[in-house]
Amino acid sequence: MRIAPEERKGRRVWILDNEALRLTWMQGGGHLAALVHREAPNVSPYWIPPWPTMEPWEYVPSRHAKRYDCRLLASIAGHNICFGAFGPPSPEEARAGMSIHGEAPVARWRVLKRVVGRDCLQFVCECLLPIAEMTLQREMAMRRNGSVIRIRETIRNHARRDVPYTMCEHVTFGPPFLEKGVTLFDACATKGHSFPAAFGRPQRLKENAPYQWPIGNGTKGPVDMRMIGREYRRSSDFSTHLMNTKRDDAWFAAANPRRGLLVAYSWKRADFPWLGNWEENYGRRSAPWNGRTLTRGMEFANSPFPLGLRAAAALSKFQGLETIAWLPARSAQIKEYAILALPIETGFKGVADIRRRGSAFEVVGRDTGRVWPVDG
Repeated sequence: MRIAPEERKGRRVWILDNEALRLTWMQGGGHLAALVHREAPNVSPYWIPPWPTMEPWEYVPSRHAKRYDCRLLASIAGHNICFGAFGPPSPEEARAGMSIHGEAPVARWRVLKRVVGRDCLQFVCECLLPIAEMTLQREMAMRRNGSVIRIRETIRNHARRDVPYTMCEHVTFGPPFLEKGVTLFDACATKGHSFPAAFGRPQRLKENAPYQWPIGNGTKGPVDMRMIGREYRRSSDFSTHLMNTKRDDAWFAAANPRRGLLVAYSWKRADFPWLGNWEENYGRRSAPWNGRTLTRGMEFANSPFPLGLRAAAALSKFQGLETIAWLPARSAQIKEYAILALPIETGFKGVADIRRRGSAFEVVGRDTGRVWPVDG
């Protein structure tokens, strides 16, 4: 096992390797940029933009804005965290230099601790958020040869006032793992709802329309939300899904049977009641997208839509739940979740359930009910 620094295409990264999984973490933005399983060594599920990226502190608006639009798109990769705000800044915040999704995904993170023991490894990192007067600390732990990455995030409010916030774990998948008509997405979702305004052009979902997962309310009829169909040449959509309120935990899974890999996330439902689904299917023509990007974001969050903090506060409630959270003065909150990765066969049909079993998990198949134990 190892934890080692590297430089890749001008980006400072750290490699966490437990001999079964190899995770790549970026210092710029704290993004989880790659995840490779030893039995599927040629594919990582996470999205890498088709454009060259840079460290977020290298971004100069006067020089780079036309090419990248914003600091986040100049440095984004894979699983990034939206914290402080999930969505765009207010007009006043934008004029003051705030980027989309808050400070965390464009911050310079620092390593606090790295330990490689006989049976496990631990990596702790942190970013400072001076505008929000907060810090965000992330601990990642892996057991030797285990198929689970356990993550604990601690958010701290250093202000002498209560602070509202929205937060999203923005997990974005891309090619070659993401394939139209092949990659399957499952979740313990119930009520679905498309974005409350026009989101993209064209859209495969009707604007501001409710539905029941996994069949979306489409512009041309029912839409199977478990995949991006080959029949959709171009589309750009966002929808949100309420996680099953009868469960304490929540989960989603993404599987590519052709590539032989399944990746899943499990978290406490009370922390993140909604799962957003963002699809960019070659729809955006402006820079840096230029009509050549295929992504699907599975984004578990404490707010249903990427509206920004002010708009989320104005929404107040959605599907019976509060759309913002509060971090009391001089206090801290802890969020925990797990990433699972395991090889699958070419005939895999998807996931019916993911169950916690102590420090391990069980993945239940959709078709036969077969159970895969996943060692933590």
